[in-house]
Amino acid sequence: MSRGESVTSKIEGKGNELNRRIKLWGEIDVAYETGGEKAVEGVFTEHSDNITKEFEKLLKKIREKL
Repeated sequence: MSRGESVTSKIEGKGNELNRRIKLWGEIDVAYETGGEKAVEGVFTEHSDNITKEFEKLLKKIREKL
């Protein structure tokens, strides 16, 4: 069993939550295999940027309602 498969089998969660976690781990694993630590850093940066953008959109909606 490869490292990727070993970690995937230990990821916990249910339904969509589990699927998102497995998908993220897959992206991390592929990034590491193809580009090492810098590539993994890129995956984390991309995901954190997306989270920030979504948060800003929600914050804007809340401000508009207030």
